[in-house]
Amino acid sequence: MRVSGSSDRTLYFGIIETFGQAERTATTAPLSPIDRALAGFAQIAELMSAMRTPEFPDPHVTMAQMRVLMVLSAVGEARMSDLAHQLGISPSTLSSLVDRLVEAGFANRRDDARDRRSVLVSLAPAGSELLDQFNQLGADALRSLLEQLTDKDVSIVSNAIELLVAAARRLSAEEHPT
Repeated sequence: MRVSGSSDRTLYFGIIETFGQAERTATTAPLSPIDRALAGFAQIAELMSAMRTPEFPDPHVTMAQMRVLMVLSAVGEARMSDLAHQLGISPSTLSSLVDRLVEAGFANRRDDARDRRSVLVSLAPAGSELLDQFNQLGADALRSLLEQLTDKDVSIVSNAIELLVAAARRLSAEEHPT
């Protein structure tokens, strides 16, 4: 079953447009290290997009729907109200996104037996498979870039990725303390 939605896929793997702003913004002062990294990231996205357009696993799934699936993959089953809050969207917007995902078989929705007012949403096996395919596209793109580097440069990139993973874990811990 198809999921209706926008076919606007102008940025490779859904990269947020603001990353491109760092490169396009004219400044007289030198860029900060963070702005240089963002500009470099935008250049990679732009160059990769110009080289080839990957076969998206399901071109009818919108980026908003992919965000819902990604969050569900990370948190597991969630109440609609909590999910809407986490995504920063209204419950009615989330409801229509989830409706289409459920219709397509990518998500499951059920009433919460403990609270009749709550609806729970979870990732369906087909949704998990879609995310796996999407992640494989990203891995393939990264692999093609890494294959252009020397072993020493790949080691440098690997170290940088480890630093980013550690930073992401710190941010996650700050946002979701246990």
